[in-house]
Amino acid sequence: MLVLVVTLVSAIGCDRVLDRLIDRRVHQNLERVDRALLTSPDLTVVLCGTGGPLADLQRAGACTAIIAAGHVMLVDAGPGSFETLDLANVPTGALTAIFLTHFHSDHIGDIGEASTQSWIAGRHDPLEVFGPVGTARLVDGFAAAYAQDFDARTLHHGEAYLPRGVAAPRGHDAPLDDGANADAVVWTRDGIRVTMFRVDHDPVRPAVGYRFDYRGRSVVVSGDTRKSGSVVAHAKGADILIHEALARDIFGRAIAVMKASGNERLAKMATDATEYHTSPVEAAEVARDAGVHQLVLSHMVPGPPNWLLERRFMSGMSDVFPGEIVAGRDGMRFTLTPKE
Repeated sequence: MLVLVVTLVSAIGCDRVLDRLIDRRVHQNLERVDRALLTSPDLTVVLCGTGGPLADLQRAGACTAIIAAGHVMLVDAGPGSFETLDLANVPTGALTAIFLTHFHSDHIGDIGEASTQSWIAGRHDPLEVFGPVGTARLVDGFAAAYAQDFDARTLHHGEAYLPRGVAAPRGHDAPLDDGANADAVVWTRDGIRVTMFRVDHDPVRPAVGYRFDYRGRSVVVSGDTRKSGSVVAHAKGADILIHEALARDIFGRAIAVMKASGNERLAKMATDATEYHTSPVEAAEVARDAGVHQLVLSHMVPGPPNWLLERRFMSGMSDVFPGEIVAGRDGMRFTLTPKE
């Protein structure tokens, strides 16, 4: 419809009308950012990537945004996730920290874009990236890859607008003990406490999840893991558990089709992937055992494209977990009001 209107208006030479339409669109884009998130007393969660490693028009790579006390924090930054975050009207210039669960590409692919675009959006402090041992090396690589971009932008626009010293991300390793339930507080600021804990994604090591506590409310992100007692232990009493899920029955049918079509290579890799993830029903068991209030599925494999497959994906979960279960979708928002 917009294309038709523009074509008709152009045909009759009404440039003033076109100028007003352009001005209005730019104004709407500038004003859409929800800056109230930064002054709200709430703990807010925005799903900025609920998909898996395969391309999906409806789901970006793994990413969850936690917003509290004026800080925007990300757990992972999978491919396409920063655009989803921006389109969810989150004030990206307030991005403070990224917490990595592990180093698979579908969890780290947008670190460079998160750094660059938050800087362009007005971030004026260094972007800190925390995670298990290996994070600093990884982040140094992104900083090196984007260095020429950062240099060029500062040279073009000037230090006053794009200060070069805060452009590049800074990585921090957070070692954990060897125990299966090992944990460590990796970040505290303005009443926010972030705890990193070990999960079971073997043979991928290290692999961790995170718990966020703020003003009596709590959110836990499982990271990639098999059904894990560590997730149960660290999600005890949480308001929201955001848990990965791989539907083995649906994925199994996909593997069968791969084999039937002669694609043994892809079938082998897909079969391997089923060994170190949690099924939807197992995620419900974790939520039940932890006594959480709400279970949100994210990093869904394969991501259900419609309500019918979503229902199939979640089959049997409500028989296990009595609380609310949500099939996560990109852009979903959850708000927790303070208890303190």
